[in-house]
Amino acid sequence: MVMIKEFLSYRSHVIALVVLLVASLALTQIPLFNYLGYEFSALIVVLWSLIAGLLTISSWNKRELQVNEGFAAFAARSLMTVLLALVIPLIVIAVNAFFVKNCSFPQGIILFFLVTVLGVVFAHALSLFCLVAFPRRKKTSFVIAWIAVLAQIPYVGLTGPQIFAFNPILGFFPGLTYDETLDVTGRLLVYRIGTLALSYLVLLAAASLDRWRNNRGLQSFRSTSLPGRLLMVALAVAVAMLFFFSDWIGLSSSESSIQQTLGGRAETEHFVVFYPDTLIKGPRLEQVVQSHEFYYAQVARVLGVLPGKKIHSYIYANPAQKGKLIGAANTDIAKPWLGQLHINAGDVDVSLRHELVHVMAADFGFPLLKIGVNSGLIEGLATAVERVEYEEPVHRLAAMVFATGAAPDIQSLFSLSGFMKAPAGVSYTLAGSFCRYLIDRYGMRRFKLLYKSGEYSILYGKPLPLLLQEWRRSLDRFRFSTGDLEKANYLFKRQSIFGKECARVIANMNTETRTMLTDRRYEEALTSAEKSLGKTMSTEAVYQKTTALVRLGKYADAIAFAQTKLEDSTAASSFLTLNSLLGDAFWGADSLEDAMKAFGEILRAHLSLSWDESMTLRKEIVLKPDLARALKPLFLSTVEDSARISFLENMAQTFPKEQIPRYLLAREKVSSQRYDEAMQLLDGMRSFDSPTLELARQRRLAQVAMALGHYQESKMYYWQSLNSVYRETQSVEIEEKLRFCDWMDEIGPRQN
Repeated sequence: MVMIKEFLSYRSHVIALVVLLVASLALTQIPLFNYLGYEFSALIVVLWSLIAGLLTISSWNKRELQVNEGFAAFAARSLMTVLLALVIPLIVIAVNAFFVKNCSFPQGIILFFLVTVLGVVFAHALSLFCLVAFPRRKKTSFVIAWIAVLAQIPYVGLTGPQIFAFNPILGFFPGLTYDETLDVTGRLLVYRIGTLALSYLVLLAAASLDRWRNNRGLQSFRSTSLPGRLLMVALAVAVAMLFFFSDWIGLSSSESSIQQTLGGRAETEHFVVFYPDTLIKGPRLEQVVQSHEFYYAQVARVLGVLPGKKIHSYIYANPAQKGKLIGAANTDIAKPWLGQLHINAGDVDVSLRHELVHVMAADFGFPLLKIGVNSGLIEGLATAVERVEYEEPVHRLAAMVFATGAAPDIQSLFSLSGFMKAPAGVSYTLAGSFCRYLIDRYGMRRFKLLYKSGEYSILYGKPLPLLLQEWRRSLDRFRFSTGDLEKANYLFKRQSIFGKECARVIANMNTETRTMLTDRRYEEALTSAEKSLGKTMSTEAVYQKTTALVRLGKYADAIAFAQTKLEDSTAASSFLTLNSLLGDAFWGADSLEDAMKAFGEILRAHLSLSWDESMTLRKEIVLKPDLARALKPLFLSTVEDSARISFLENMAQTFPKEQIPRYLLAREKVSSQRYDEAMQLLDGMRSFDSPTLELARQRRLAQVAMALGHYQESKMYYWQSLNSVYRETQSVEIEEKLRFCDWMDEIGPRQN
């Protein structure tokens, strides 16, 4: 009590507590920061670590004037004082839990301790060192040191491949990414043990320096006990070990460590490609490597640039590996200032060109970082070059956003922060369409100047609001069917991370449930999904619970649960594809007519060719009761993965006149990389009556031929598939594949 009364006796200290209180109250009004989680803890530690250090120095000055208190006693008293102040934000955010859902208070407490409390401990030790080392510039030196420590975060992100950073003050920074999962507690605990060692080492150094000054030199060193000296050496060694082995324990990732982990390396005229050598090999390796050069030629022509340095492309085996090595597990990224791409292996075909635009646009980007002046222009340009999103022309898709009423304040998309506040699909689509409009109407040369300046009025003679009005009017020509609007509502009426309850906690729980489903641990997955839904309603958890119920054969429960969600008018648009699981549940319950209706709901929206193929297959099967009964175990996942091929071989013999069992068998053989057998099956089938299935069959034939490295044959099948296209963008994609086949044929002789 005496310590608290003394603390409150100084006006500056009271003001500091008021600032902390006001900041804590303000955070309760900001989504994502309004409950006890990482974001709240991170902002509090940034604010209070600075104030706590300055208050410690202020208390030292007053201590020197009033009482001859020893260094150790002062250090303990001042640390306790600044840590006690953290009760204020803790109480504020705890009380706010009565108004805003907090899905995991215990986890929040752990993060508050690891991020906030230990960050303040380090800042306190740093302030003690500064006040002893720089007695004439105590506060100035501390502020400079505090800024320098936090500057380590952008330094790591700007100079290396990783986007995350561990930091003595902040603890952990996940990087700017759309990924909602944040599973860092284990690594953060290891790092914070190192932070404590570093804090104590800094404290001992400050105490030794204080004794040195007071005892005039060597006498202070001689007065230090042998155990004390050994402790300092041990702490220094521990901190050094943590630094030197940080790549190995997952606290950092250097380029060399990533390259060593991936194992594969290939070099072309414009690229050095690093890839997982256990996953990508044979013709696929050649295609992945050459797709870089293929898209390079396209982007160079569109942008009118020719970068001088080779681009380094990192291809990761899966999101888990990418998340561990650089962060951004599910988000592909580029670092234009370093000339780097970081892409998951499964995303190469869909993300490579987009990320490559970012790197090649560095030629006319803002100096140093070599990027556009805001996210709207950066992502808008990449989307504009692609021209197609969600298998729709980008202008048509933008008009669909407006038709749903999901469009945010458009001008805010071209501000520093507005782009990330809207759902990603909305932001990318609208920015891409607007940038495409500017390029088509006013030319690429002018847009390149806009990219690094943001000066709309100077370059176009019109302010941004007027340009946006012109673009918006250009979209009025589009008309949409009911299915189009259902697709748009499904794609765009989603919440960003700032609008979700307990976003980080729920994302982590849903990731665990996803793993359980993959491992066929359906009872555990059901329990996990229900636990997630017990905290807050999330779309993914709804799908996961329904999936688990279907896989467990609890068809009545699955039907009742799915129908309840689909009948909820406030969220029904997010559950369009839940009709697939509902249809499967009806199928399992032998209600084939109801299953047909559920599958038809998705088909009407034409979400993608893969969805059209999946739903058309199901409809064709349930139209024939005998076939539906026979194939039910396959689609409802009661057939083990290892037995799927033998099951389908038996079905093909049982139903020799039916196309679908052989087609399904061919798909399984493609998944098993038995390409020659798959080719024989697909090529030996007669054409499907359904344009959707025939297009899918021809495309799969082309893909198998490409997987075998037979590019002329692949080209033939792609040509044949053009006879079955039923949407504009399908032709666009096929024509690009035809160009790629020609590209591979041309480079083939040079490689042999």
